[in-house]
Amino acid sequence: MPDTIFTVGHGRERFEAIAALLDAVGVGTLIDVRSAPYSRHAPDFSRPELDRRCSAAGIGYRFLGQHLGGRPSNPALQGPDGEPDFERIAATPGFDADIGLLMELAAGGPVAILCAEEDPARCHRATLLAPALVARRARVAHLRHDGSVEMHQEALGI
Repeated sequence: MPDTIFTVGHGRERFEAIAALLDAVGVGTLIDVRSAPYSRHAPDFSRPELDRRCSAAGIGYRFLGQHLGGRPSNPALQGPDGEPDFERIAATPGFDADIGLLMELAAGGPVAILCAEEDPARCHRATLLAPALVARRARVAHLRHDGSVEMHQEALGI
């Protein structure tokens, strides 16, 4: 079983600030779980640039947003209002396989899943991914920009 799987949202921070948060908890691999890994507001986190910066900082980079992203393009994974249907997403074979891969990566060393939203309560990291990881007996911790760490299970009383 992996130790803790961290989550982090880049918000409007620069890469160096997020890299410092990852370094503080010993994360060696960043798992990008954004459906669309590009940002006009935070160009450091557009996929090619992020991959380059991670490599230069000695951080592994993996993109798993195709199946673990919170904004799928497939209409079958959206509700009638066009919003993502997390229950449907979590039931897909690709989601299950990539959660399994994430668990394998975490068993090899500390990892963090990355999305854009800084506040995990407003992000699919806490509402879709963390429950799936907890169901597989992982510990999940959310890294905040102020350097604090919020344990997902403790926030839920688990």
